[in-house]
Amino acid sequence: MQPNLIDIPPVYYPFDSNEPFKECLVCGTDLTLGTRDYFVEKAIKNHVEFKVKDVVFEYAMCSECAEKMQKSMSEESQQNMQNYFLQHENFMQKVQEFQIGEGGPIDEVLSKCSITGEAIDDMGEYMMFGHFRGGKMVATTMPYVIGGKAMDEISELMSNKTLDEMNGFMGQYFGGPPELENLWKGKPVFL
Repeated sequence: MQPNLIDIPPVYYPFDSNEPFKECLVCGTDLTLGTRDYFVEKAIKNHVEFKVKDVVFEYAMCSECAEKMQKSMSEESQQNMQNYFLQHENFMQKVQEFQIGEGGPIDEVLSKCSITGEAIDDMGEYMMFGHFRGGKMVATTMPYVIGGKAMDEISELMSNKTLDEMNGFMGQYFGGPPELENLWKGKPVFL
């Protein structure tokens, strides 16, 4: 079955651009050509009391680099994550609905945590994920949001080896002042 391709929602653009990501963070592959699928991950800090959202980090990663990253996770962490998502039947049902083209409006899916159902406007932090090809979103893969509570639950399931790998990745590509690094240290990277 051919994937359903739709326009990329602007929320998946880099925060300082009106266009989709152009290259893979890791290998530099040109993502605009559409020859290789890619994924976007964004971490958002939500200052609820001020109704202001800041992008903590964001990146696009091609499917080949994402596969390598996934393989660097310990088997224990991979199994724990798989079990976690399987235990959340609503999440798995929504994934299946997207696979058959019945996933519903993207804006609605991105308005709440895909695990807890909590509205993003009420969360202190959350991460967004999406699957893309060239200048289009692959709509047969569910885009999703993971809120802070679910991120904490997932990070508890990660082995020390996997947490070290993720922290190394974040330090390599997003290193900065310690107060910023504390925002993502120990948080899962899902690609």
